[in-house]
Amino acid sequence: MAAAGLPTAGGEIPVRDVVMDVVQRRSGRVRATLAVVEELLVEEGDASRVALSFLEDLQNAASHGTEGLFTTEELLLLRGPRTVEGWETVDQFWAAVVAWCDQNGVELESSESLRAVEHPALRSIMWPSCRSLADGRRVGLSNVVLYEKAVGVPMAGFGQHPTA
Repeated sequence: MAAAGLPTAGGEIPVRDVVMDVVQRRSGRVRATLAVVEELLVEEGDASRVALSFLEDLQNAASHGTEGLFTTEELLLLRGPRTVEGWETVDQFWAAVVAWCDQNGVELESSESLRAVEHPALRSIMWPSCRSLADGRRVGLSNVVLYEKAVGVPMAGFGQHPTA
């Protein structure tokens, strides 16, 4: 945890703030942090949920294709075996949300406005909570809540999505 620059004295870890630092190429924290995630995914309960939440936020932040941030493709190369499984779980869930939105006429907004956000604190709230899609749209937590309420299936490992 110390090598990843994470607090070691216990207490809550500000996941979104860590994500926004780790996803930046210049931070030098990505390998060490993904190693911690790999270890946390072995554990049951809160540790595993925090690790999945981190992967979700990291995928979302990287999806926006902003200069200076790691891309999803670059992050894929840095994952360990348990992180691969967690990554795929998160990715499949968000893909299911997008498919459900498309099938049910839920219009997704453009992702362009996300890239225009320059204030770091606002970015750390918005970027990890939305995912930019290859077609220029974005899917966000409000879409996740609609999906979960409609199908009754939260993301594996979460039990219930924190925003539901």
